[in-house]
Order: sequence, then structure tokens, then C-alpha cells
Amino acid sequence: MPVKVAVVGAGSMGLNHLRALRDLDPSQVDLVGIADISEPGLKRAGTRFAVEGYTDYRVLIERTKPDLVVVVVPTEKHFEVATYALEQGAHVLVEKPIASTIEEAESLICLADRLGLKLAVGHIERFNPAVTEVKRRLGAGELGRMFYLHARRLGPFPPRIRDVGVTLDLATHDIDVMRYLTDAEVARAYAETQRRVHQAHEDLLMGILSFTNGANGMLDINWLTPTKIREISVTGERGMYLVNYLTQDVYFYQNDYTPTEWDTLRALTGVSEGTMTRLKVQKAEPLRLEYQDVLAAINKDTLPTVTGEDGLAVLKIIQQLQISAQHGADTQIPSTLRDLAVSQEKRV
Repeated sequence: MPVKVAVVGAGSMGLNHLRALRDLDPSQVDLVGIADISEPGLKRAGTRFAVEGYTDYRVLIERTKPDLVVVVVPTEKHFEVATYALEQGAHVLVEKPIASTIEEAESLICLADRLGLKLAVGHIERFNPAVTEVKRRLGAGELGRMFYLHARRLGPFPPRIRDVGVTLDLATHDIDVMRYLTDAEVARAYAETQRRVHQAHEDLLMGILSFTNGANGMLDINWLTPTKIREISVTGERGMYLVNYLTQDVYFYQNDYTPTEWDTLRALTGVSEGTMTRLKVQKAEPLRLEYQDVLAAINKDTLPTVTGEDGLAVLKIIQQLQISAQHGADTQIPSTLRDLAVSQEKRV
């Protein structure tokens, strides 16, 4: 039996989700409806994807009785829509961030647990084949001890985003990836932010994260750069991985400690560079992989790859970065973050 899926939100991200769902095997997914308060947007989505539209998400859920509700609305509405969907007996995939506040996120997690329903969070980069390839190589010990991660997520200002700043909208991606790659939690966080273009929220973030495994992470995030850059590097004792999220390319820069007899060259170039290798990555659409993961969790009654607890952990780190930016000091991450992995293991 295909999983009945309803999508709430017909904006640009909602259309992307509808497209990904339409591309899946009909034996896996039955797209039963779309909801949005904007009638023009709803009509456009309904016509393009031949799906019934509703201006009230509650009517959509009550009439179609979906197995899975996908929440693709502004962040401030995540909690409201996801709560209603869970209360109506539907599993939920909510776009990142999981909610606007820690209290809302905790409430969603508790509700899903109590009702025995899946709560997945759309941290899409976790399904990027370039990221999973680096994770595999790190797990095999190919980099050795990890030292440092540096994420750059830069681009022009998006006028459509009015309810949040870059920290909550963009940094969530790279914080989740860093937690995934380090397999560690954040112990301390420091941030500087600026507001240059956005009318209400910060549009530049420089953040530093200290992880419990000894690695450090740098977040370089803004809406001020006229070209789109999405990359993360991971440096360790044997070299550095460089990931391009957009092209799904991975490069490995090997450390080269081999002495050379040509001292003149060393004087000119400084420390010698090792071999650079472009690694083979089986490229695929992350959103499609994310849906396959969530559908498998529903059908096999397992946890999705990105759980509510993962979304909560990222949200807590975001909060500490925001506090640090306001007060100009690094902040201690609550120890409860380090207990998330333990609580998640108990649920499996």
C-alpha cells in the first residue's frame, strides 16, 4: 500500500517537495492534497501537479486522512501545523528548523513519542551524497584525528524570507552536518552577527563551535554575498576533505610531510602541498533520498535518519549562538544535549 502524503505549504519549497513526491514510484506514494492560504499559489500548485488544493490545512488533513503530513510553511507556523497533524494520527516531516522555540520542539517530540508516530526534520544536507561519502570515510579512519570544520554558506539576500535571520534559516544546515560528521555534541558556542539588508533579523553570522570530541567548527554564513557558495571542509591529521554541497563534489587534499632537497622551492612556497584527489561520489537528489528514508521509517517502523531530537539539538545550539551574539561572550551548551543520543538509543 502506498503511503498517503499531504503537503502543507505551496511556496517555492512546497513546490519542490511536490515535485520530489511526484517523481517517486506511485506504488510508494499517493499524493492526496496540498494546502496553502494563498489561493493563487494553491491554484498554481494544484494545476502543475494535478493535486487537490485546500486553503485550510485542517480540512485537508480531516478529509484525506494522510499517513504523512509534510510541513513546508514559515517557521513560526511549524509547531501549530505539526501538532495538529500528529493529533490527527499522521506522521510528520517538518522542514528545518523543527520549530521556533526549544519549548515547541520539545512538545512536538513528546507528542510524537506519546502517540507512537514518526517525527522527521528536513535537514536535507544529511542526505547529500557528498556528505554521506565523507562520513563513510571518516568512519573508516581515513582522515585520522579530526581537527577543524569550516562551513561557508553564502549568497544573495532572499526577499521571501522575512520571519527569521540567517542563523535560524541557514546555519541550521551546517550545524546538523557538523554534528553528523563529528559524531559529537557542541560544548561551547560563540557568535558575531550583523544586520545590513534584512529589515528585522541578522543577515550575517560568524560562529565558532567547540565539540566534545575536541574538534572546532567555523560557521561563515550570510545573505550578503552576490554569488551562491555552499561548502564545508573537514581538516584532520592526514589532510582535508572539501565538499561542494551544490555540485556534490568531494576533494581530498593530502598532507605532505615529505622533505625536499630543493630548498629554494621550499623557501618560495612555504609548506609543501600534498596530492589533491577528486573522490568518486554517486550523485543523487538529496530530497528524494530524504523521502525514501522517511517512507522506510514508516513502513518498517524504524527511526528516520534525522529525528526530532536532532532538530532539537540544532535548535539549542542556534539559541546559544544568538545569546552569544547579543552578549558578546561564548556560551555553554546545556548538558542535556549530550544526553540526546542516549535517549534516542532507548527509543530504537
